[in-house]
Amino acid sequence: MMKKGWIVIVLACSFFLVTLSVEWNKAQAYTGEGQKTLILKSGSEDPDNAAMGKAGIRFAERIKKATNGKIQITHYPGSQLGSSRQMIESVKVGALAFMISGMGGWNPILDTQLLPYLFRDLDHADKVLNGPIGEELNRKLIEKSGIRTAGWVFRGLRNCTFGKVAVHKPADMIGMKFRVPESAVNLDTWRAVGAKPTPMAIAEVYTSLQQGAIDGQENPTDFIVKSSFFEVQKYLVLTGHVNPPGWVQINDQIWQNLTPETKKVWMEVWNGVSMELRKEMLANELSNQAFWKSKGGEVIVPDVAAFRYAMKDVWKKFAPKAWGEGFYEKIQAVR
Repeated sequence: MMKKGWIVIVLACSFFLVTLSVEWNKAQAYTGEGQKTLILKSGSEDPDNAAMGKAGIRFAERIKKATNGKIQITHYPGSQLGSSRQMIESVKVGALAFMISGMGGWNPILDTQLLPYLFRDLDHADKVLNGPIGEELNRKLIEKSGIRTAGWVFRGLRNCTFGKVAVHKPADMIGMKFRVPESAVNLDTWRAVGAKPTPMAIAEVYTSLQQGAIDGQENPTDFIVKSSFFEVQKYLVLTGHVNPPGWVQINDQIWQNLTPETKKVWMEVWNGVSMELRKEMLANELSNQAFWKSKGGEVIVPDVAAFRYAMKDVWKKFAPKAWGEGFYEKIQAVR
């Protein structure tokens, strides 16, 4: 009887210690001390089945859980809150907390990060955007606009599609009407190969391709497939000309409403979502190409060296003015 009594006491104490340990670990993970409950809205042009749409939805779910409900976000994918240009205006005035977008045309500090072949690979992009250079770019952005980036997501390399012409080299694009996001960098990038770049909101692209108002467009392959462009385009051309960050572009005043602890948890949660999606995007690249072929399309590996050469001087017009002299070279020197 005495032995059973001790067993009960030991089990009870063990349960108490385990419970105490779990609660203590929760407190260590996130206390929420000093953090007001914030109910926020975010948006993306990407639909809910493409990278930035997925990122927004997953982040909203996980940040609420990680902060014990202190940060509650409703994400609106698929341009429900307007184009990226319209959403960034809402972010500026605080009507929208943040948008997740690869559109940087509203500010040259971001726009210039869309220079062709700026990053050698994902490792290079990580070291630049997540390191001291990324922090310096963020400081410049806040000073100029009152908006900061609070994370980024890999969206897949940007590639091209065309309806009638099998493009293998820059000369094949001469005179083509080619849709680009609204951005000075994008305009000059495609002028460099002799095309006629046409800025257009993404919501208008499918119909414009269908009606022949434009000859082609460029986007990450995953977005191209998710947007059903295979229905109105034949050729998927793997130029890989931009490794485009999908930035969390957030109003800095809203960011300052987060305690240091909440900011830390925010970045941890975002980075977890970002790395998860990166693995998915890399795994999906080949399957998306196979899917394109299954729909009767053709996948072309072009002369990338020729595209790189044609676009090699685009940075000279933008980087020194946006970032300062020597900054582009600093990015290229990162190893």
